[in-house]
Amino acid sequence: MKKLVCCICSLAAFALAAQPALSPVRPHPRLFADAAGFEETKARLEGSAEGRGLMRRLLRRCEDCMTAPLAERRMEGKRLLDVSQAALSRIAHLAFAWRVTGERRFADRAIAEARAVCAFSDWNPSHFLDTAEMTLAVAIARDWLDGALSPEDKAEFVRAIVEKGLTTGDGVTLQTGWWERVSHNWNQVCHGGLAAGAAAIREDFPELAERVLRRSRERLPLALKSYEGGNFPEGPLYWGYASDFTAIALAVLEREFADGAADLFAMDGIADQPDYLNAVTGPTGIFFSYSDCGYHGIPKRGPYAASWYFARHYGRADAMIPFELPLLLKGGAAGRLHPMLLLWMTDDWRTAKPRAKDLCHVFGGVNPIAVLRTGWGADDWYVGVKGGSPSVNHGHMDAGSFVLDAGGVRWAVDLNCEPYNRIEQMKTISLWKMGQESSRWTLFRLGTAGHNTLMIDGAQQLVKGCAGIVPAAHGADVAGAVSVDLTSLYPAASRVTRGFALRGKGGLAVRDELEGLAPGAVVAWGMNTSAKVAKIDGRRLVLEAEGADGKPRRMTLVASPDDVEWEVESLEKPRTPADSPNTGMTRVGFRRFADATGSLRFGVAFSLAEDAP
Repeated sequence: MKKLVCCICSLAAFALAAQPALSPVRPHPRLFADAAGFEETKARLEGSAEGRGLMRRLLRRCEDCMTAPLAERRMEGKRLLDVSQAALSRIAHLAFAWRVTGERRFADRAIAEARAVCAFSDWNPSHFLDTAEMTLAVAIARDWLDGALSPEDKAEFVRAIVEKGLTTGDGVTLQTGWWERVSHNWNQVCHGGLAAGAAAIREDFPELAERVLRRSRERLPLALKSYEGGNFPEGPLYWGYASDFTAIALAVLEREFADGAADLFAMDGIADQPDYLNAVTGPTGIFFSYSDCGYHGIPKRGPYAASWYFARHYGRADAMIPFELPLLLKGGAAGRLHPMLLLWMTDDWRTAKPRAKDLCHVFGGVNPIAVLRTGWGADDWYVGVKGGSPSVNHGHMDAGSFVLDAGGVRWAVDLNCEPYNRIEQMKTISLWKMGQESSRWTLFRLGTAGHNTLMIDGAQQLVKGCAGIVPAAHGADVAGAVSVDLTSLYPAASRVTRGFALRGKGGLAVRDELEGLAPGAVVAWGMNTSAKVAKIDGRRLVLEAEGADGKPRRMTLVASPDDVEWEVESLEKPRTPADSPNTGMTRVGFRRFADATGSLRFGVAFSLAEDAP
């Protein structure tokens, strides 16, 4: 018995010893930067015209915060998220401004903002994103404002972090939920916000803080696996949300653990994320907007704090040159996390040389995509091709869909998603149920009919299907080509493939092949566009739009075989009461009918006319 007890004790001691050690508790400020880090940031911003311009813009934002009403606990549907995000933005901007200017009025207003949200009855733990973002906001207040806080404010902010953020209110029982073990953005946001809260209160509640920090380090890899292959399955919009909080979480954990959380940074695909974001940005600056990618207009690229964090950690300043840096210097901002961007950016971009980048690339993982481009100029051709499955988080029935930029125009458009709160409050659509018969798929923007892909006999794609993408052989005059196997998404056929070939000097060919169809089956080819239909002449359709330079551009689509007849449908008017209008959008397409062989082959060739009027 004595030997057994000794053995158990030895195993327990070994387990404790095997756990990564926490770093010693550092003085405040310690979240994302220490006092020296803020001084370095101040000197860097003041040391160049670009830096001074960035600082002026941040201070203008702070002046707006000074006169805005303090936050109130107002729900929108089931969410408090807008309030949490506004509080995070104000507190982070104001506290940063105090750190780099020394103006006490910024600190006083940030303190008032934090007091207001700490007085809320709770931070809406039923929708835990709200709680996580508010925890981060108050953690920044407690940490960055340390020299300006009274003992009473320190105690109040710590109490709120512990009782409204980290625990169920008793100061002991950790907040838990399904978000702990998922592989999507809820994991990063929740663990990132709570890790920051834990780091801010370590000297006051060391055991509680350690439990939260260790749990975040243990569970975060579940979500980090989604970056495998350099891809991101939720698409570029949720890349921003998930990756910004990935950066928050990693920045906390690398400072709070003695080993710098090195194992997390070594996981596959994370170091490649700046390249992913560049890949899914078209020459127009518009994202390859698959999955839930925006519902407030055209989803354009903007600066992201995460991009600069990854670039700093992995020495990838070169990846900031094509899009991030120009957008930032032209007045772009990284939203509520913009102060973190200013902390994380370095001057490496001044000497960085762009690396040779693949113009055409297939990104694997659970939701594969491919991008084909002729170059990195504003007028170059760009094609984003979607594979994967509707079953992924925030997925659409968009396998086989594509977007197209050429001549500075987005010709083939992937529509936005629907506003969540509006749909949830209708009570007639099960927005978050992903089964085959879910009413989610009746929304035009989410279902098969709303995407630039094929539809067979009006049926939706199979939720559990998954389209693979592989590079295709091509000649020297072709910049890149891929083949998409859509068979598993269309039970009405025995084989469905879609090929894309982009010529090196411009021009796209899309080729579809189907077998095993029932005689008489109807296959619809469709594409959404914001361009005007200028002309239809048999199988030839001409689109017209204004380029970035204000000059008209024309894109010609030639369908094959010869008997194709183009159809045009305005998407302005919603199809159902649940759908949003699609202002300025048109759908062009055609239908093909299977004969007795059950096989169909057809295609569309795109060319940019140089003689536009």
